[in-house]
Amino acid sequence: MVYQRIKLNLTPAQQKKALKGAAIRLKANDIGTGYIVMLHPVNYRKLTRAKQGVMLDLSQGEIIATASFHGLVPTPSGNIEGSGIFDDIWSGIKSVGRFVKDSGIGTILADSAAAAAVPILGPAGSTLARKVFQGVTGVGIAKSKRAKKTTGSGLYL
Repeated sequence: MVYQRIKLNLTPAQQKKALKGAAIRLKANDIGTGYIVMLHPVNYRKLTRAKQGVMLDLSQGEIIATASFHGLVPTPSGNIEGSGIFDDIWSGIKSVGRFVKDSGIGTILADSAAAAAVPILGPAGSTLARKVFQGVTGVGIAKSKRAKKTTGSGLYL
C-alpha cells in the first residue's frame, strides 16, 4: 500500500482521539499546514477535495505509517521484534546453556556422549564429532588467558 503525504495541523487532543480510533474534525485551514501525516489514497483524496472541513477517520495502518515516517517506530517492512513468551523461553534456554558451559557440566556431558558414540561412529568418528561439537558450542575449550603487557625498551614495529 502506498500512502500519500499531507500536512495536517492536529491539536494534541485530536492526536489522542485519532490514536484511540475515533474520527476527528478538521477545518479547511488545518489542511496543508503542520506535520506530515501518511494517508490512504481515499482519505488523501477526501482531504484535498474538502472545501470547508472534513471528518477524518485514521486507520491503524495510517497511524503506523505516520509514526514510521517520523522515526517513532520501525518500518513495517523491516525486522520487527517484540517480546513475548517465546522471547522469555529463548532467554531461559540461553541462560541454562551459559550455565552448563561455564560450570563445566557441558564438558563432562560432551565427553560422556563421545565415549557412548564410539560403538556407533567408531573411535575416529567419535573424536571428530566431539571436536565439531567443541568448535560449534565452545564446550570443552579452555578459556584463553590474556597476554600480559610487557613494558620495556626496544624497537617496536
